[in-house]
Amino acid sequence: MTENRTPIQPAHPRTSHPFAWQGWRLVLPVKWNPVKLDGGYDAGSVIFADLHRIRLGMRWKKMGGRSYKPEKWTQAMLSESIGNLAAAEARPIELRHAEFHAAMLYTEPSPPGRDVFVAYSPVSGRMIELAYHTRRREHALASVVCPTLLDQSPERAMRWSVFDLSCIVPEGMRLESHTLNAGDLSLTFADGKRRITVRQVAVAELALKRMPIEKWLADQEKTLAGQYAARGRPEATEYRVAGRILRGVARTLRRRLRYFWQRSLTPQWQTMALHDVKRDRLILLQATDGELAEQVLRSIGWAADYVPVEVHIPRD
Repeated sequence: MTENRTPIQPAHPRTSHPFAWQGWRLVLPVKWNPVKLDGGYDAGSVIFADLHRIRLGMRWKKMGGRSYKPEKWTQAMLSESIGNLAAAEARPIELRHAEFHAAMLYTEPSPPGRDVFVAYSPVSGRMIELAYHTRRREHALASVVCPTLLDQSPERAMRWSVFDLSCIVPEGMRLESHTLNAGDLSLTFADGKRRITVRQVAVAELALKRMPIEKWLADQEKTLAGQYAARGRPEATEYRVAGRILRGVARTLRRRLRYFWQRSLTPQWQTMALHDVKRDRLILLQATDGELAEQVLRSIGWAADYVPVEVHIPRD
């Protein structure tokens, strides 16, 4: 199964930014940000808003069973969202950039109201719904938002981008937890015994004035202090990622001897604290092995470097 792709072109960062969550990818106006994220890969929802109001809602769910009836599923999802009468007025829509089946679009005839898009993605076997809150007739959902929608295959490396934090994790790794505070963002992914936490603190210049980078490293290690112990002093390290320099320290944590019989505990963890000089962000990584940490590290900030399309939605 292959991942749907569109040509990546640079866009002005003040007009749009990519959002990637639980396998879904969108390019949205830069002033739209998620204000509520619920659920997981199989079922969940996201609400986007700007400073004035809610702009877009997104929800999805995995379709089970042996029957393959995308037309029936999309009709049922529409009816659940806007009622049977409005669902009957929905019309098919073709998205040439991605593989979606039974895609339907309902356009509110007398705004204000909601324009609603629903479709089935064979890439992940999930239904997707986008509900755009419109105050006047502008066709933004069909012409601007939907053409940027992509579904990523769970069998391939998956992109994530939320607020200012973006990374790519290996195939099979699912989001275990997340913390999205102003200036302090973190995502934790797991796959069996493999785990990795990606944390980003802004602004790095101010953060490093508050604490040296070695103390940031030690502070991150405290999350594992009960079962793991640091061995030796932090080692200076440096990486080049997409033309950016990430410079800082790293250290290995090893399982304490009294936990040797707990085979469920990985033998060691790799912890890194790095300063992304160009983006002025402090990057903290904690992974069950160094190879995994370096693999994800080299993808951090991909959303800052590439935005698929320019997005412009007229003001209300």
